[in-house]
Amino acid sequence: MQYGLIVNYTFPMLIEATGNASSVDNLLTALQSAPANITQWILAGECIPIGYFVANSKGPVYKPNYVKVPLPQGYTVSQVLSSAVKINGKPAYTILGKPSQIPSYPFEIWLPFGLELIYDEYPVFSSGYSGQGYTIAIVDAFGDFNFTLANQYVYQSVACNDLATFDAIFSLPPPSSCNVIYPTGMPTLTPYNLGTAEGWAGETALDIEYAHTMAPGANILLVISPTSGDDLFVDVEYVVNNSLANFISLSWASPEDAYYIPPPSYNLLYAYDEIFMQAAAEGIGVFAASGDWGAFDLFVSPIEPSVWYPASDPWVTGVGGTTLYAYFTPTGQVIRNEYAWDWNPFFKWGSGGGYSFTFPETPGQALVHIIYERIYVYEPDLGINFYTVGHRGVPDIAADANPFTGVLIVLNGALIGIIGGTSLATPLSAGMTATIQSYLGKSYVIGDLAPTLYLLYYYYPSYFYVTQSTLPVQSYSTGILNFMFESYGGQNGVYYVIPGQWNPVNGLGQINVYGLAQALNSLANK
Repeated sequence: MQYGLIVNYTFPMLIEATGNASSVDNLLTALQSAPANITQWILAGECIPIGYFVANSKGPVYKPNYVKVPLPQGYTVSQVLSSAVKINGKPAYTILGKPSQIPSYPFEIWLPFGLELIYDEYPVFSSGYSGQGYTIAIVDAFGDFNFTLANQYVYQSVACNDLATFDAIFSLPPPSSCNVIYPTGMPTLTPYNLGTAEGWAGETALDIEYAHTMAPGANILLVISPTSGDDLFVDVEYVVNNSLANFISLSWASPEDAYYIPPPSYNLLYAYDEIFMQAAAEGIGVFAASGDWGAFDLFVSPIEPSVWYPASDPWVTGVGGTTLYAYFTPTGQVIRNEYAWDWNPFFKWGSGGGYSFTFPETPGQALVHIIYERIYVYEPDLGINFYTVGHRGVPDIAADANPFTGVLIVLNGALIGIIGGTSLATPLSAGMTATIQSYLGKSYVIGDLAPTLYLLYYYYPSYFYVTQSTLPVQSYSTGILNFMFESYGGQNGVYYVIPGQWNPVNGLGQINVYGLAQALNSLANK
């Protein structure tokens, strides 16, 4: 017993102890003067401090959830944009006078206006609402930085410059503001982390460019951690504590089973959970990527099923991935086909999903009686048959993620592609929700989106899903009334999509911006 605390457990990266507030304060005071190379701590929430020592071990490292596939052989991005199949001299398909998507077999590249259109944002934009007055915080490690200077180990952010170039290429308005902050310090580039950092640069560019695509009027706040470990959560907490954003987008994750494989460190999840609980209590909505590796943790041997954290946190809206196709017919019809980003054993990718080891099902999930597709799931590395019933289901919603129906990004001033992953789906969903919030104004604060969706599913089941896959293009101009688009099928290696209800691949489906905005506006005025 030290500082008046009773030590319950000691792990290589975690000490769990209990005591009164005075004892905890004494320990934290002592930590302030401890050698910096062996101690690190986080403060979870505003009232439950949790200290842990790092000794001959490292905390969990979080992985960005995006994937890139090459263009067809012989093509450059410029060639695809300029010489793909054309209609009236413009890249196909041009809808409402704007290029929306480019079919270039085997890809269907979505351009920003196409995503705005196909998720039914256009009528909300036409009414003058595009996220203005609200802020989306993107929390990432390392950020989008100048690669040339980085080779000299000099750090210079170019994230907002890349966003401005992206806007110029795709005729998007600039955001109301674009700012970058470093609550836990500016990254230090070294020969040992440069490769990792450059990977995060692509993540960062994807996040801010597609959150902005879906909420072009919103403020963009990029919050950069100097590492891809616990500093990410400290940065999230900084945003929450200082009320810097209305919505937070997190496109990174770590497999939940890793916290249980010896030496166990699952108590960290309860510490992080305090941060997200506080965000939800303060009306801040957090969106987190469910992972790009299907239902699995691919980073253990043998691989085993696992959801990914923080998408599995009950105070977070977990976002899975879809494959999004749409065909615009010569007669003015839109044939919309969205289904799961399937588990592909060759690429070893697909929409993350399943059931949490740590957290129980949320009240909303209990209300709608989410299905448990497999009551027991064998976990070879943990050596257990995991009983899934009663556990939190992941994800809650989904959006486009398959790189074969992916997007282009601007990175270090250059247009590159094709990019996908739940790192695309997550900022898309955060941006859509910010646009809906601007439509609602102060009459209804969305905050954590998932609980509202479960309530709508329970009370208005006949209005929840858009039931027609073929609609006149005019419908995307005037608005489609139902709340969500459903996934029509697919799997993630262990679980399957069940159209018309929650499932551990695509959750409740995909946001229909106009329809959900109308539903929430009606609730606000009741």
